[in-house]
Amino acid sequence: MLKFGLLLLVALTVNAVAAQNVKSEDIDYRYIKLPLSPLPATIVNYQSSIFAAYEMENQRKRDQYEQDLAAAEATFQRETQEYPAKVKAAEDKFTADMAEYNKKSMAEKIVDKQILNENNKPVKQIPSQPYKRSVQKPEMKTSYDYPALASTYLMLDGYANSSENPVKIEVTLNGFEYTSPRQLTEIKKIVSSANGVSTTKDVTYYYTEFTYRHTMSVKVTGPDGKEIYYVVPQELSNYKTFKSPSTTTSNSVNAEQIVKSFEEKILQENLTIINNLVNDKIGYKREPRKTSLSYIKTKDDIYSDLMTAYNDATSGLKTLVDDTETAKGKLEKATQFWNTALTESDVNDKKARIDKEVTIMIYFNLLETAFAMKDIAASEKIFTALNGLSISNSEKRQKEAYETLFIELKKRIQLNKI
Repeated sequence: MLKFGLLLLVALTVNAVAAQNVKSEDIDYRYIKLPLSPLPATIVNYQSSIFAAYEMENQRKRDQYEQDLAAAEATFQRETQEYPAKVKAAEDKFTADMAEYNKKSMAEKIVDKQILNENNKPVKQIPSQPYKRSVQKPEMKTSYDYPALASTYLMLDGYANSSENPVKIEVTLNGFEYTSPRQLTEIKKIVSSANGVSTTKDVTYYYTEFTYRHTMSVKVTGPDGKEIYYVVPQELSNYKTFKSPSTTTSNSVNAEQIVKSFEEKILQENLTIINNLVNDKIGYKREPRKTSLSYIKTKDDIYSDLMTAYNDATSGLKTLVDDTETAKGKLEKATQFWNTALTESDVNDKKARIDKEVTIMIYFNLLETAFAMKDIAASEKIFTALNGLSISNSEKRQKEAYETLFIELKKRIQLNKI
């Protein structure tokens, strides 16, 4: 009886091991993305600036506007000074004309008015008072605080912002271009139900639409003035379409307000795109990554080693950029735990502590830590092991995603000669 009880306990323990669930948790962290075209080691500083190609045209329009205002003011002042004399001349002329008119007899006046149908009685012609001619403000492209924009959106990761022997990043803005916003309509079929009966009716919806673009270029030059990188991103040159949410009410379109608020948003987005391009090329970008790590959910301590590894790896990834040395220590510790566990792997025994499912879980965890530590050699061993296993379609897609990731990493490592 005692022997039977012990056998039952062992069987229950083995089944409990086999029944544990693999759980995955999403993790967001940042890592240093190596540049595609690393700069010489002697360059450690950068400076960024923004220039608007349209500012010269803005200034021309501004100068012309000021000239037109000054001309209008000068004309107004001259006519104001001349006005009293013009009024007096008109008064004098009227007085003289009345004197001549009054010399006519009553009969002559009657003949002029009734027979000749002429009313020759003088009328006082007082000139209109002078007024200042209005000058319409010119339409100009938006000006910005360019140094503030550059310091906010153009930063080269891995380098100090200093004027001492810097690499220079200069962005040229060509201005926000757009078509006039217009209100359009679309018909949607709306289904309603009442008393168990469904009815469909056409409802008119209103929305505002316009096309836009804000083209920019970026030039990077070395301390010697030689051009390192120049690009006009195609994605910023293509026109895009803005479409507002549709409503059932028709409202007047405040085109200026819509465009102004949207222009600011596009400026920020496009400068971010430019900054990412530059950092991808020559910077050591703090690249965000969304991934996941897995562990075994259990009520006992049978997988405590894997849970410790999971916790160390999670902590290491989250501090990888801000505290690199400590983070690497934790990732190495997690890697040791997982590799030790793999020595127990038996993919053919569903009752093994490290069965096929747990083995595959560990491999994918190891791929993530290998990527974070830029360990190409470790990744190649893991891919070889995974290629020898029969894995699910979702696991195949996950492996392919990692393969793509490591191909890019390997290329950047080679370009950086590390």
